[in-house]
Order: sequence, then structure tokens, then C-alpha cells
Amino acid sequence: MPILESLHVAAGVLWLGNFVVTGIWATRAFRSGDERLRRFAVREILFTDIIFTLIFGTAVITTGLALASRLGIAPWQTLWTRDALAIAIGSGALWLAVLLPLEIQMERRARAGDDAALTRPFLAWSILGWTMTLALFTIIYLMLAKPV
Repeated sequence: MPILESLHVAAGVLWLGNFVVTGIWATRAFRSGDERLRRFAVREILFTDIIFTLIFGTAVITTGLALASRLGIAPWQTLWTRDALAIAIGSGALWLAVLLPLEIQMERRARAGDDAALTRPFLAWSILGWTMTLALFTIIYLMLAKPV
């Protein structure tokens, strides 16, 4: 597999993997009832999302556009490239506009020791995060099935 395709697939795996794994361990931390574990989870959610979502989400979009260009396909030319790009950009925008501010809010509350105030933003973060995870699985379907 050529380098650009390999980078695209690896970035996609790491981006999606971060969504799934972070969602699972964060939910387990919150369900544990252990306030120290919750505070730790909140700090790590912010850290891993900045690293994996920002870097690998950007890499997926960038390498995808480069691959389309190399094949002579305009991103809006086919259903699968247009929809996959729209979902990827929409997911990134939702993360920047809604999820990242929720993560920062949770991290500040955890740092201040306001554990009781973590539940509501965590639930919103979790619902939106799992919805975005389903959207990323849709991108994988589009990339593999390539519907016209």
C-alpha cells in the first residue's frame, strides 16, 4: 500500500479508535463513583482528544483530499467522497464548537474539586461523542462501499 494511503488508513484507525476507547473508559470511570478516577478521566479526555482528534482528524481529511486529487476526483464529484468529507468536516466542527468546550469545562470543574458538577456536561459529551462515533463508522462504510 503506498505511503499516502497508509497514512490515511492509519490516521482513520487512530481517530476512530480514540473515539471508541475514550468513550468506553470514560464511561467506566464515571460509573465507578470514584471521584478521583472521574477527575483523572476528565483530564485524560481533554489530553487524548487534543492529541488524537485534532492531529489524526486533520490527517484523515488532509490525506483524503490529497488522495482524491491524485485520482483526479473532486471531493464533491462522487457521493461517497462528498458525504465522507462532509461528515468528517462536520464531526471536526462539532468537536471544536461543542465537545472541546465541554471537555474544558469538565476539566476546570474537576480541577476545582466540583465533582458534582461533572455529571451533566459528561452526559452531554458522551451522547454527542457516541453520535460522532457512529458518524465515523458511516465514513468507513462510504470509503469501502463507494456508493455512486
